Amino acid sequence: MLVNGDENMPSNKALTALCIIAIAFSIINIYSLSINTRIQQEQLREIQNALEEAEGRIRTVESALSNFSKLIDSINQSSLETVASQLSELKRGFDSLLNQTPGNVYESVHRSVVVIRTPIGQGSGFFYTDPTLILTNWHVVESETDIEVEFYDGERVKASVVGTDAYADVAVIEVPSTPPDAKPLNLADSSRLYIGQQVVAIGNPLGLTGSLSSGYISQTNKMIDLQPIIVPVLQLDISIAPGSSGGPLLDLSGGVIGITNAGTAYGFNFAVPSNIVKRVALSIIEKGYYRHPFVGFRGIELNPDTIEELNILDLDPFQTGLLIWEVLPDTPAAKAGLKGVIETQDFQGKKAYIPGDIILAVDGHLTRTFADWSSFIEEEVSPGQTITLTLWRSGQNASVEITTTAREAYGG
Repeated sequence: MLVNGDENMPSNKALTALCIIAIAFSIINIYSLSINTRIQQEQLREIQNALEEAEGRIRTVESALSNFSKLIDSINQSSLETVASQLSELKRGFDSLLNQTPGNVYESVHRSVVVIRTPIGQGSGFFYTDPTLILTNWHVVESETDIEVEFYDGERVKASVVGTDAYADVAVIEVPSTPPDAKPLNLADSSRLYIGQQVVAIGNPLGLTGSLSSGYISQTNKMIDLQPIIVPVLQLDISIAPGSSGGPLLDLSGGVIGITNAGTAYGFNFAVPSNIVKRVALSIIEKGYYRHPFVGFRGIELNPDTIEELNILDLDPFQTGLLIWEVLPDTPAAKAGLKGVIETQDFQGKKAYIPGDIILAVDGHLTRTFADWSSFIEEEVSPGQTITLTLWRSGQNASVEITTTAREAYGG
């Protein structure tokens, strides 16, 4: 039987289909290769970008290392020694802060504190600026000429008065000789003091010598009604018995921040701030006296209570400042035209007052209280100095310049 050879061969259609399939697979492979190639190119570009970024960072680090190397090269041995010295000084400062205690303060200054005896009583004092000059309270020596000073070692010598100021309760006396290890104490800046600050007082209470009291500042810039003192004081939460008046009040670094006053008749203990003491004492040492600035008015502090109690008319009940009550004749206040209150009656026939000038500020410093006024006047102003008062006058603000004069010396 003849066998058709085409029976064992694919048909033309099948062959065509196989070719088409082969071609399709080829196209798919080529397309796949193309896709892979593009993916690889994108990855290569990303890698190239990362390498370029890394190269830039390496250059930045190289530049920083180069600059640091130049800086190290520029530091010579002298500079390194200076830095080491500063670090050592800083460490000593921290060590000193850690070791500041009342006991350390006492040990460092008690040889500079003395006992002062006069026919009117006993007080304390301390050396200042010169080994022979002693600061104390005015009320410890007043006008006495028979003054005896006892040093920490028990030696006693006679002293003479260099000068006194009753208004600040400050006196300077002088002795002919002192123990070699009794050093003058430094007056610190009392404007930096704060309520709650720990302080140390050294004095001679009730006949005892070299006693220490430690406590806290309970109020700063306080006015007291204790004649003849007119300066603001530091109120102390500290025990200062009679005999300690005139002694130093110290911070924990050993700086004198005030002269203590037992203040027993007033009800609490206080100290005259060192910034006022410094002004007064330096003038006494140089001239033998000190003169306080004077403006010449009497006034009251305004608050809702005083406004209601005194029946002051035409005022906001929350008005603050110093209401000038009376202007003293022939004073800087009178010459500047300051105005006091005018007495009148209200609509019910009760005594009332029409306000004159209210002092709001002096040289830009607010004066809500007389402590504000006094602290600025006593620490910043001298007789003959011109000051500018900011006033509330007839419902409007006004400025007035006043040239101060000197307060009359205390006459007792």
